[in-house]
Amino acid sequence: MIFVLFDIDGTLIHSGGAGAKALNLAFKERYGIDEAMSVVNPHGQTDVAIVEEIFRKKLHRVPDDREIQQILENYLFYLKEEVWRAEKYRVLEGVVETLEVLYSSKDFFLGLATGNIEKGARIKLERGDLNKYFLCGGFGSDHRERWQIVKKAYERCLEYTGKIPSSVYVVGDTPLDVEAGKKAGFKTVGVATSIYNIEDLKRSGADFVINNMFELLTILEKDEMLFLKK
Repeated sequence: MIFVLFDIDGTLIHSGGAGAKALNLAFKERYGIDEAMSVVNPHGQTDVAIVEEIFRKKLHRVPDDREIQQILENYLFYLKEEVWRAEKYRVLEGVVETLEVLYSSKDFFLGLATGNIEKGARIKLERGDLNKYFLCGGFGSDHRERWQIVKKAYERCLEYTGKIPSSVYVVGDTPLDVEAGKKAGFKTVGVATSIYNIEDLKRSGADFVINNMFELLTILEKDEMLFLKK
């Protein structure tokens, strides 16, 4: 069996800015801060790290765990509405077709490895009807460090399947996804569907770099010497 662990934002979907809007609203409600996300580059970061950075840059202090939890609870409240109202929300090219092929194959098991807290991840995937492909994963609610989230995703896939995989692939759109996958000891696939291009992902040290999710099947077929029925 082969595990394939996917990032969400910029890899499977674009949320149309829903996540940023929800966090802006959460900080506005609780601390009266306008445009909190303007000081953060969220790509590849965990939700907790993003909240902590906003505290440092906007409130000039480090939040305690209670404050982080309160903000994230507010964020989830707003996220449900923002995801469904986002005009630019979309599932990215080739994602559904690729997930269908892998999910229906006995050779693969799919998991999530995302900086989103788990409830937020599920909200974002729900609109695109993608939750059904992912029975478990690692989330930003599991750990502050991205590579530890990847390890947690692996452990949960092990527990769910009861099988030790022959290979593990981590698929993401940012250098931080690649870094986390490599640090966890797995193969990495950079997909250039967000702000980072092919050259950026190559420089990050990704084992494979692709333009879109359609190309993932070709990578897996060649690397694992399989024929995937499309």
